[in-house]
Formats: sequence, C-alpha cells, structure tokens
Amino acid sequence: MQTEQSEHVVYGRNAVLELIQKKPESVEKIYFQFNTAHPKLKEIVITARRLKLVTGKARLDKLNQIAGTTKHQGVCALISTVSFYSLDDILSAPRNTFPLLVVLQGLEDPHNVGAIIRTAEAAAADAVVLIEGRGAPVNAAVHKASAGALSHMRLCKVKSLVRTLEYLRERNFRVYAADMDAELNYTETDLKGPTVLVLGAEGSGLSLEAMKHCDSTVRIPVAGCVESLNVSVTAGILLYEAMRQRLS
Repeated sequence: MQTEQSEHVVYGRNAVLELIQKKPESVEKIYFQFNTAHPKLKEIVITARRLKLVTGKARLDKLNQIAGTTKHQGVCALISTVSFYSLDDILSAPRNTFPLLVVLQGLEDPHNVGAIIRTAEAAAADAVVLIEGRGAPVNAAVHKASAGALSHMRLCKVKSLVRTLEYLRERNFRVYAADMDAELNYTETDLKGPTVLVLGAEGSGLSLEAMKHCDSTVRIPVAGCVESLNVSVTAGILLYEAMRQRLS
C-alpha cells in the first residue's frame, strides 16, 4: 500500500478548486493569501471548510516560495502521495505479537512528527495514527525529519480521536498518555500487551476529552530546570521503554 512520499503543489484558483472538488482526499493543506476577497478564493474557502480540509493563511512571499512562482493567484494546495492505512488494515496484519500504536493529536511542527515517525520505526511500532484535519500535513518536511522512516512506517488517519480510543480499548488495548503531573512513573507501566501511546500537541498537550479515554497517565521525571520535555523526546522515551519491556 505504501508509496514513496513527496510533496506536490497545485496553485491557481481554478486548478485548486477543481482539485478539492474532484480529489479532496489527496489534499494535505491549502494555503491562502491573507486577503481572500476574490469571489473564486471565497468559493475555495467555503468548499474547503465544507469538506473539512486543513487550511492556513500565508504571506505573498511564502506563497511564492511554496508555488515556486508568483502566478499562484493567492492560493496553493499541498498534495501528499503517502498511502494511509485503516486501523483494520493495521490490526489484521500486526508487526508485533501485541501491537504497539502511537497516536498524535494535532502536532503542528512537521519536524516533531517526522522525528516521532523515525523513532516509532526504530522501536518497531506497528503504526503512527494521525487525526484527520488536525496538525501538520505529512509533507516533505516530515519526510526529511523522519530520515527515510516514512517509507517504512505505516501511517493511519482517523476522523475522531475519542472514537478511535474507544474502538481500541474494546479490542483490549491499554491506552497511555504522558502527563507531567501523573502519579505513575512511566517505568512502572506494563507496555508488553496491546498498547497505545497518545501524545498531544506542542504547548496545549492532550485534550481533556482524550484524557478521559486513556487507561492511565504516566510521568517522565525531570530533574533539571526545564518543566517538560519536547513531545518527540517524550515519544522516544515511551517507545523505547515499550521495546525494553518487550525484549526482556
């Protein structure tokens, strides 16, 4: 199912509108100029919102850079050739005897997403699960940060984090989230069985609603002056603890 990832750009009002009308599933993110008063741009904005596509504003110099030309007419769409798996695909052909999944809720930094994919592949996780319409698009920056791991790690996109966690818990997965205020140390958890590691966005962390659907929160001790760890570092610590337990 997987294909080599590369970033493609479609620009121009008519071209982008036709793209999102005919192949919205291929669109990772649409960038608009700050002034979208043009009727065609308004139509694109309305259509993109109706289809729940990821959008963002960009200055003209940024649009010029994305499109590689000044003839973008104020809109560019990023398309990814990454193939995404369904959860059933992952669970029907697990990599491990007891599957290990990493779920990311709305990470905005593509370097963090790429670094987590790289570590997940190194730790032999079964898949990295992303939430549709939330977080950074899987683009060339993610591919570069993953150092080639994106070509090997299975990615999955789901519409609802809460429903996904409920679905996995019904299938005997234990769901863990990192929280610096948790009482349980991460080394005291049992990560040998079917396991889900849930990581929240930079800054805001995991939503309270998602926390309610976790079996437990775990703490990674910090002895120095910093208050918390980068999300990709947190992912690495938890993934390697899971691997350590599974190999012991």
